[in-house]
Amino acid sequence: MSNTGEREKIRVALLYRGPQHQGKDDFSSFVPMGLFNVLKSLRLAGYAASLHNLSRTPGAGLAKSLAGFEADAFLISAFFGCHHEAYTLARLAKKVSPRAPVVLGGPLSVLGPEILGRVAEIDYVIRGEGEEAGVALLDALYRGKGRPEAIPGVVCRGPSGIIATPSRLLSGIDRFFFLPSEVMPHCRGVRPENLAVLISSRGCPFHCAFCSSTVLWQNRVRHHAVPLLISYLKDLRKSTGAIYFSLRDENFLAGRTHVEEFTAALQESRLHYLWNAQASPRFIDETLARRLAAAGCDQVQMGIEAVSPRLRAFLGKHDKAENIPEAIRLLRRQAIRPFGYFIYGMGESESEGKESLDFIHRAGLLDAVASPLALYPGTGLAEGVNPARFFDKGEILLHSPDSAGKWRNRYRRALAGLHEQGGFSREELTAGPGQTTVRAVARYFRALAENDQAGAERILTTLAGEEPDNPWSFNLLAGFYEERGKAKKAAAMRGKLQALTGF
Repeated sequence: MSNTGEREKIRVALLYRGPQHQGKDDFSSFVPMGLFNVLKSLRLAGYAASLHNLSRTPGAGLAKSLAGFEADAFLISAFFGCHHEAYTLARLAKKVSPRAPVVLGGPLSVLGPEILGRVAEIDYVIRGEGEEAGVALLDALYRGKGRPEAIPGVVCRGPSGIIATPSRLLSGIDRFFFLPSEVMPHCRGVRPENLAVLISSRGCPFHCAFCSSTVLWQNRVRHHAVPLLISYLKDLRKSTGAIYFSLRDENFLAGRTHVEEFTAALQESRLHYLWNAQASPRFIDETLARRLAAAGCDQVQMGIEAVSPRLRAFLGKHDKAENIPEAIRLLRRQAIRPFGYFIYGMGESESEGKESLDFIHRAGLLDAVASPLALYPGTGLAEGVNPARFFDKGEILLHSPDSAGKWRNRYRRALAGLHEQGGFSREELTAGPGQTTVRAVARYFRALAENDQAGAERILTTLAGEEPDNPWSFNLLAGFYEERGKAKKAAAMRGKLQALTGF
């Protein structure tokens, strides 16, 4: 690429800091996967870009860390829930490097004009996909190539006020697809499990009123080429030794052909990953459930949200909750763990709330989480909300704090009761069709729950004999023997696992 030498002199620090209070958990401390795509784009263009996860950096050490980067420009990724952390990073970055431009991107960027009107230390906001806009903005600032206000997606200050240029979707998302080994040398504070996340598509076809997907992706679903996805998983195994990954597509099952091609390629690869995915239950049928299990999917996380027709319509979910138990039954038949997301705090009546709680108990879910309804900028439910409310001290803006408080403990008790119900029954695990790694692992844990140690060991040794290239049997056998003080056998299993994974 021409002029690459000029770009190599510009040091760009990509920053992320997850929630530190209300929304803090292990997953929120992971760097959003889109930031790795931006890193790939900047480095492909020739910029000296590095990515820094500051989620675990003590607040008192942030300024020192930022000063140590000696960056010429800062790009900060933020979503609503860690937006105050992003503002803190921007203020500190401007303090330690007053001349370095500070750019904010991520889902919070839908508030671009409001952000620039309230946070003086943020110079630019990139709304939407940042791979092309980030390079173009740096080229404009450091190489005199074009004007920031002419770049699609860039929000900036002008002589007469704030200028917001409409964003546009990338013409092809495969151009900035990255491999773990490509980005890892340029990352700091990123744990290997952060990269055991795969995004196979962008966008969702639905218009849920509580979700910002519509404004970010314009309800278009674009898929990565399947060979690229398999190359990612091969590289992930080689780079980190991972044997499990999470598919974080907003609605993985929305593209049937893509799902079929991906699961077929994954089976053919003989990588023997287990994995989970997020998807709408409306897409699940027996054929698809069987295909998912054969490819190693051991959990499907479904956005159920609520059962009452009125509440589902309020949330913009227009399918019928009556069909969800059948999806759960089909998943359980393949030993795939059905997982449900639920929302409360919508001003629901006693009967409407109880309907969802009863569903959690009786529908056959093996796990679930419940969260109060939050308002996110750019969503249908946030229309008419004064933007100033998104800049208040609180990390999360609840739709109805009183309703959330009323139902919080009742949902906690329901979820605790769900966990106490246990996993698959022995009958489910022996009656279902087909033998898969998913079913073998589920049978192993069922045997352990019944204190059938000989049976548990036999399930794994059988799997090891039938599939000697499958790391799961050796991984579980190593733990099984370690817990029983059989160090020599455990070491032998660890050796076989290492031979397969390199770790």
